[in-house]
Amino acid sequence: MDTDETFPLRDVLDRAADALPPLPDLVPLAVREGRRRRARARFATAATAFGVVTAGALGLTLLSGNGPAPAMPAAPPPSPGVSASPSVSPDASYPPVAVEETPGVPPPDNPDGLPEAERERRAVHQQRVAALLDELLPAKVTEIRPVKDKVSAYRITAGGEPFWMTVSVRRSDDHALDACPNRSDPRIVCETAVFDGDHEAQLLSMTANEPGTSASYVRFPYGGSRVRLSVEPEGVSSPVTPRELFAVVEDPRFLALVKEADARPVEEKLLPPVVGG
Repeated sequence: MDTDETFPLRDVLDRAADALPPLPDLVPLAVREGRRRRARARFATAATAFGVVTAGALGLTLLSGNGPAPAMPAAPPPSPGVSASPSVSPDASYPPVAVEETPGVPPPDNPDGLPEAERERRAVHQQRVAALLDELLPAKVTEIRPVKDKVSAYRITAGGEPFWMTVSVRRSDDHALDACPNRSDPRIVCETAVFDGDHEAQLLSMTANEPGTSASYVRFPYGGSRVRLSVEPEGVSSPVTPRELFAVVEDPRFLALVKEADARPVEEKLLPPVVGG
């Protein structure tokens, strides 16, 4: 039974509770932690695996690296006017794969003859891109691996099958949005989407490599560069739709990486198209 003494005490406790801030929403934190745990388990397994995956449509063989994942050096300082790129968790490690252009012939080490510091900078860029792809691509993508010495190339796995993915930021003198291909072809689906205020991107799905399989593309100019995200078919159509690629583009952390790669390029500049000839 309540007594005369209990009511004042209850009033004091109620007022104290009202003054407390609301409890935080724990769902986003749990989701992020679940992704981190999934990534740790996934790449702990990948780091110990050794196998060969043939990318038939590209005429390439992807070999799993049998060495440890590259160490994550400190991020290079951003260029003036460029915000710092997103950090990578110390436990985020994405072991690279090597590419055999001729099956059975190991690729040369450092084929472009880059200085070691530049090669390391590009590897760090790939690790950051891979970390964001791991978070932002749909859950059906279960593995993401940078391709060694090919800064724009990644191997993703979905449904147990490997696919070739490109994330490219290349300086260019052409800053116009690409026109959609012939829309009368039912195998081509093309649309324009707006992001980051007033920037436009082209979202494209079209037949590639062989009849009945389609690739997904997102292309747009940004700063002084042209940006492309794509997933090519490999026996079956791309498991990632253009809209799902566009979800990566919309994330401010990805755009921070694009701005840094635009200011401090990691790829060669695009040559102007040859007219006539």
